[in-house]
Amino acid sequence: MSIKNNHTGSASSGEEFKDQGIKYILSNFEYDLYHEEDDIKLPIIRVKHFKLPNAGERWKIFEDTKVVFIIEGSKLGKKLREFLRSIDGINFLIAEHKQGIKSFNALKKNIKEKLDAK
Repeated sequence: MSIKNNHTGSASSGEEFKDQGIKYILSNFEYDLYHEEDDIKLPIIRVKHFKLPNAGERWKIFEDTKVVFIIEGSKLGKKLREFLRSIDGINFLIAEHKQGIKSFNALKKNIKEKLDAK
């Protein structure tokens, strides 16, 4: 007794049909995913925290690779430094940079207002 397996490419008992020639299609229309005419390069803003000798701290705000603002930890109180070490503090500094930091004193005042609001 011989059993022939006639596999025609359709789904059969427990097997799923897979076409090896078709790649995953994310969108039927490529223009839905990317608009070349709207290709705008935005600056990358990042904040880096530095530990200095003698228990000092410093934060630098970068736009792309250029340092745009430096915050000296020695000019801040303990609560302000603790806040700037947190994720909320880093996000706050990025938001302040996007709005435009006028001076160190204005930034310090904004940080105090943020902490008092909590």
